[in-house]
Amino acid sequence: MQRLLLIALAALTFTTAEATAHAHLKVSSPAAEATVPVAPTEVTITFTEALEGNLSRISIKDGAGTPVDGGDTHVVAGGDNKTLAVSVKGLAAGTYRVDWSAASVDTHKTTGSFQFTIKP
Repeated sequence: MQRLLLIALAALTFTTAEATAHAHLKVSSPAAEATVPVAPTEVTITFTEALEGNLSRISIKDGAGTPVDGGDTHVVAGGDNKTLAVSVKGLAAGTYRVDWSAASVDTHKTTGSFQFTIKP
């Protein structure tokens, strides 16, 4: 019985350590589902883990599905490598979809999306 308990405890510990290696969205600017009065010039997403920049992306599309980002996703320099950014220019009033794919430094990948709206 003790052996079974030790095995179960070890498995649980390994699973918990594995899960924390994934980069999950912590905060974004503009915030997810926010309505903002002024169009941003950049969208940033901060994650819970350090990122592998060449494996991580942000893409932004307008309501018609047309890409509106600058295609220049990058890890923000000078920090802890947890923040991705991409430029945007001249966004009109409307709703925009942000799709992201983040790979932590151990290459575990997570994906997600959110929207933000620019007030007319």
